[in-house]
Amino acid sequence: MNCKEVEERDIPELYLLDRLTEPERDEFEKHYFECESCFAQVQTGLTLQAELRREPAARSRAGGAFQRQMWAWIPAFGALALILVAAIWWSSARKQLPPQISSSPSVTSPQAAPQTQSSSAPSLEELARVQPPVYNAVVLRGVEDEAQEAFREAMQHYAKGDYPNAIPGLRAAVKADPRTARFNFYLGVCYLLTDQTAAAVVTLHKTVSLGDPSYSGPAHFYLAKAYLREKDVSAAENELQETIRLRGGMGAQAGEILRQLRR
Repeated sequence: MNCKEVEERDIPELYLLDRLTEPERDEFEKHYFECESCFAQVQTGLTLQAELRREPAARSRAGGAFQRQMWAWIPAFGALALILVAAIWWSSARKQLPPQISSSPSVTSPQAAPQTQSSSAPSLEELARVQPPVYNAVVLRGVEDEAQEAFREAMQHYAKGDYPNAIPGLRAAVKADPRTARFNFYLGVCYLLTDQTAAAVVTLHKTVSLGDPSYSGPAHFYLAKAYLREKDVSAAENELQETIRLRGGMGAQAGEILRQLRR
C-alpha cells in the first residue's frame, strides 16, 4: 500500500470507522508506521473524534454529515499535526529521566503550598502520571523470528528505562507482526512515557482492537492516562470503566482514579 492508494480510497477514514478488511487493516498499519503523512492523518482523525466526544450536542446535530466532512479538514490539520509530533519527539528526547524519577511526584515549595494541600483532590497532572508496567521477559524455545528478535532487543532498552531507544525496535516488531498485542502494547506505553500522547492513543487503541485479554485491560488503563494528559476527562472515565469491567489486575488502580475524578 502506498500514499496514492491511501488517498484515492480514503483509507484513514475507513480505518478509523473500522470498515477495512483484516488484510487491508494490516497492510495500512504497516504503511502508516513508516509514513509520517499517513500517521499524522490517523492522529488528526483521532483528535477530531475526541473533540466530538467532548461536544455530544454538536455531534448529534451534525450527525453523519459532519463525520463525512471531517476528512475534508485533514489536509489543513496534517501539517500542524506533523509539526506537533516533531516538537514532542524533540522535547521528549531531551528530557528523559529514569523511571524512578519520572514517575515520582513533583515537589512544591513550602511557601507556595497551601496548608490544605494534603487533603485536596489530586490534579489531572497528578492522576495522569505514568508508572511504566513491569516487563518479565519470556524465554522462547527455538529460533526467534524477525519480530521476536526486534522486540527482545527493544525491551532490553525498556528494562533500563531507556524508552526513546526502545521505540525503534518496538516499531520494527509491530511492522513485522502487527497482530501481536504485546508488541503494540509496549510500543503504546513507550510513546506515552516519551510524551508522544497522540501516537500512544493510536497504538493503544490498536492493542484493544486485537482482543488479547492479557493486554486489553492494561491498554484501556493507559489509554485513560493518555486522555487525562489531554484533559479529556470523559474519555478517560470511559477507559477506566472498561478497565474495571474487564476485571484485570489494574482494576483497583482504575477504580481509585475514577473515584478521585468524581470527587
